[in-house]
Amino acid sequence: MARPPLDPDKRRTKYLRVRLTPAEKRDLERAAEEVGVTVAEYARAMLTGKKPRAKPPQHKAMTALLYELSSIATNLSQLADATGETAYRDWAQYVGGKLVEHVSRRADLTPTIEAHIETINAAGHWVNSLAHRANMGKAFDLREARDALLAVQQAVRPIHDAISQPPPETGSEFGPGPDEDEGGTDAV
Repeated sequence: MARPPLDPDKRRTKYLRVRLTPAEKRDLERAAEEVGVTVAEYARAMLTGKKPRAKPPQHKAMTALLYELSSIATNLSQLADATGETAYRDWAQYVGGKLVEHVSRRADLTPTIEAHIETINAAGHWVNSLAHRANMGKAFDLREARDALLAVQQAVRPIHDAISQPPPETGSEFGPGPDEDEGGTDAV
């Protein structure tokens, strides 16, 4: 079902060009990042006198991870097409399919994601570079492609291990209460 069209008065069709100094731009970007919104969302909220709605840290971490995993999956698919190696296709399907599906259901993974996102990003850049060369028809070393795949495997291993564990009990995000033991029963 298609989304109904917005009322013409609610559509954002007007542009405002603003010149900023490099320092002002950095301050704006930093403020938006602290709140967890885009620069455009932050600027719009500030210009209209509204407080920018902060997004929870889980949202920022999850958005970054899903972006990285999707990019890696796309690039691994491109490597599979360029090399004919099924291992790249299999990993593309795992990273962009199963891993994304499982991690999307787990808000409790934020600390793990935050701890490993830079490593995942670095592995993703490596695979992207190889896929770019392959798409341009340039030669690349198959050993380097295998090493890049190993880097992806190692980078996503902590996320894989985390989703393999059951999520914490949902009764309380802070764990057992003061009168409960780990089993959830009253302490004696």
